[in-house]
Amino acid sequence: MKGYKVFNSDWSCRGFQYEVGKTYKIAEKPKCCSRGLHFCERLVSCFSYYDFDPANKVAEVEALGDIATDDDDKFCTNKIKIIKELSWHEVLEMCNTGSNNTGKGNSGNYNSGYYNSGNYNTGNYNSGDYNSGDYNTGNY
Repeated sequence: MKGYKVFNSDWSCRGFQYEVGKTYKIAEKPKCCSRGLHFCERLVSCFSYYDFDPANKVAEVEALGDIATDDDDKFCTNKIKIIKELSWHEVLEMCNTGSNNTGKGNSGNYNSGYYNSGNYNTGNYNSGDYNSGDYNTGNY
C-alpha cells in the first residue's frame, strides 16, 4: 500500500531515524497509536497529525508488512519503505485541493492555513495574494 509520511527536519520521527530509499521493520504486529510505523494514504491527511512546516520532510512511502488502521485515515505497518522525498512545491500542489481554500499555492489543513482565498497564502484566514501570518487582507 502506498502512502505518505511526515518527518522532522533531520528525517527522524518518534524515536526512529529514517533515510530515503531504505526499508524499516519492527517485530510487533502494528496497532495504530500504540505500535507501528505510521503513515497516511492521502498526503493531506498527514497534516492532521503533523504541523504543515516547510522545515519538515515529507516522503512517499510503501507499507510492505501487516497494515492496521482505526479510521481509514491514519495507518500503521510493521514494515515500511521510504520511496522518495517530496519537495514542498510538490506537497503544495498535491494538497491544494479540498474545502475552504481557493486560489493556488495555499497550504494548511487541506492546505497550510485555513480558509485562504487568493494565491500563495500561508497562515489562517487570509484573503488576497502572497500573505503570510493570520487574518491578512490585501496583497503582499
